[in-house]
Parts: sequence; structure tokens; C-alpha cells
Amino acid sequence: MKKFFTLILMLIMMGSMTITSKAVGSYKTLDVNSFKSDYRITTIHIGSDVGTITENAFRNLNNLRSITVSDNNPFYASYSGCLYDKYMTELLCFPPALSGATIPPTVVSIGKNALKGVPENLKDQIRDVVEDQANGNLKESEIKGPHFIHGTGGIKWKKDDGTVISPNSLIMCLAAEVVESATYGSMTQGQQLEASFNALVDRLSYERSTETPSGDWVKDYASKTLGERKGNCYGYAASFAYIAAGLGYDARVCTGTVTSSLGGRTDHAWTEVKVGRQWYIFDAEMQDAKGSGYYKQTYDSYPARPLIKTASYSVSF
Repeated sequence: MKKFFTLILMLIMMGSMTITSKAVGSYKTLDVNSFKSDYRITTIHIGSDVGTITENAFRNLNNLRSITVSDNNPFYASYSGCLYDKYMTELLCFPPALSGATIPPTVVSIGKNALKGVPENLKDQIRDVVEDQANGNLKESEIKGPHFIHGTGGIKWKKDDGTVISPNSLIMCLAAEVVESATYGSMTQGQQLEASFNALVDRLSYERSTETPSGDWVKDYASKTLGERKGNCYGYAASFAYIAAGLGYDARVCTGTVTSSLGGRTDHAWTEVKVGRQWYIFDAEMQDAKGSGYYKQTYDSYPARPLIKTASYSVSF
């Protein structure tokens, strides 16, 4: 059977030359000779019978801004203008002239030369997203450092040296209880984080308090809130910080001010969790109050922005 692909060139002007479209040969493989570094190419469609695409196939296609793939191709797929393997686990080409794209959450690696020609600031953003997703997709046995694991008889604690013990402090037991109620050992680390966040929001009830915590307050607030299943924003934030730390993440409680629904600003507390190379906002109390939109946000995407941080407190067991 002949292998084939279709190359479509969108209308562009180069001086007095107008490029419309053309078909390019029949191939089993797309390699460096397939497009011959033709900088005029802007859009490529890959047919169902392309079986191999080499890492240099798109070399010097600096005006390329979109790649699409036939749904019937058994080896490759496209999404938001980019090229992936069929299962969308590896980014194979981010077109150099594409200004932005949505990267599927299944993508955990970047192929060699996949970012060739992409501006450096956009490269950094893509790498951050993929690294975050790769870390979030770790299996329980792949997580480095101390963390909860699912063992015989319930949640256990895996120490830094690999020793496995039962939770041995009040706060560890309370955090483990939430994790055990919401997760399974077959879940990835990212899935456990999201399931535990949702479980905490469902479990807790808001209790208004005018008290502003001081001193070494984080562990006490977390223990009280998890034990009584109610608390204010400080208790919600401290509780989730310990849960995230139990799942193997770096976590901290942040305090400051947030935009008030009544106008002006009000004191507030939230959790920051480091996923990959970036710290994200996880605001369990606001999620409970608003219903959605406060899981894994940045300071630019946080719905009630501006969120102004004045202090932070790291947590660990």
C-alpha cells in the first residue's frame, strides 16, 4: 500500500508571489527531505498512512503555525495545532509560528527538536506545563521523598530512607484520614492531590472567626479544623497544606488579603503547592464558598484577584 500525506499551504504573500496549495508526493516516512526547509509552508496536514516522522522533518519551517493529523492515522495525533504521538503523551512538534496552544493533560514529555524555532519565553512556558504534568502523573512508587502510601491496613508513611511506618502524630493521622477516604494506590500523584482537595472541601464546614492567628499556629489550626471538620480560611489552608505535604509535595500556607464580595479587601489565607517548577494556589475555603475555580490557580488566573500575599509558612511532618 502506498503511504501518503497531504501538505496544505495557506494563502500567504511573499513579495509578488502568492502560494495557494500543493500536494507533495507519497511517503511512508516524513524526514528532512520531505519539506526541504521550505520556509513558505504555514500549515501541514498528515494523512492516515504516514507511519514515521523523523525528528528533523520540520527543520527550518519557521512560518509553520499549524499541524493537523487524520483521525485515522494509527501513529500520530494533533491537538490545538501541535503534533503528538497517537496517545498524546509526547509533544513532537510545536510549530514555530504558533503563538499559543492548549497542551493536553496527558502530555508528559517533549521530543527532540519539538520546540525548534519556538521563541525562548514560549519554550519555557511549554516546558513548565509538560514538567508539571509529568510530575503530576507520577505513580505512588515513583514519588521521591517522604509521603503517604496505600498499604495493607490503610494509609502508611514512607520515610526518606524508604522505611514504612504507620502515621505517628495527630496531624499526620488526620491528614491520612482525608487521603484514605478519597484516593487509591492506583491513582497518580496529581489525581490524589485533586481528589483529596475535593474531599477536604466536602468534609469541612466554614466557621466564621475574627481571630487572626499568630506565632506557630499552622499545625494547631490544621489539627483543630480536621478534627472538628470546621474552621475558617486559616484552618482550611493549613489543613490542605498538610494533606499536600503528605502526598509528597512542597506546600506552604499563605496569608494576606483578597478582594471582598462586599467591596474592598479582607484578610485571607490559602495554600500554595509546588507542582513541577511552579507554585500554584489551592484555596479550599473559597472553593467551598464559590463551588469551583479555586483549584490549582496562579496569581493571574485566581478568580478573586488580586490576591496579595504578606506571609507564608512551610509545612512538613
